[in-house]
Order: sequence, then C-alpha cells, then structure tokens
Amino acid sequence: MKKSVYALMVMMALNIGFAFAGTPESHQPKAVQLLTSQIYEMLSENVIPNEIRGSKAEVRVAVDEGNYLKILSIETDNEALRTYLKGAIDYEKLSKGTFQKGIVYRIPIEVAKR
Repeated sequence: MKKSVYALMVMMALNIGFAFAGTPESHQPKAVQLLTSQIYEMLSENVIPNEIRGSKAEVRVAVDEGNYLKILSIETDNEALRTYLKGAIDYEKLSKGTFQKGIVYRIPIEVAKR
C-alpha cells in the first residue's frame, strides 16, 4: 500500500511540467505545485482499488470562490478511475494557497500497478 501511494506521488511530481502546457504566462508554478500536492494528499487518504491500477487520467480542475476544487473534466479510458477521482477530490476544500479564479489547471494522474 505504501509503495503504491509513493509511486502515485512520484508520478504526479514528475508530471507537474505537463500541467503547465497551454496555460497563461501569468499562471504561477507554485500554485500548480501546491494544488498538485493537495490533490495527492486527498487521493492518499483513500484506498486505491485494484480496478484502477496502471490507469492514467488527465484531470482539468478549477478553484471556486470558497477555495473548493471543482472537476471540469476527466480524460481517461477507465470508468472506475473516473468514479474514484470524482469521489476523492470533487468539491473538496483546499487547505492552503491562493488560487486564481477562472484558471483551468491540468493535472495528470497515473496510478501505479503495485
């Protein structure tokens, strides 16, 4: 279990650069890193089901006025991963950071196989 959570964290950390693609220049890298780390924390609180192991997704999120995370879209072939992500991070309150409203953040997620 710890290995899979660690692997998930490493994959998210390595893919932070991907989240910058297509974003405005005013978009701050620290905000993306802070958002990614908080999403990782939210995902690590849940048990990872076997059906989503080895799956990938690109999640587009925005932050609303109350600092709540709102999933805009999830691009994946695995319906179980889509359901897992919606249940784990949609409408969750972010604990740290100041995020610009109206910015769409692209967060790549890859779940380790074990």
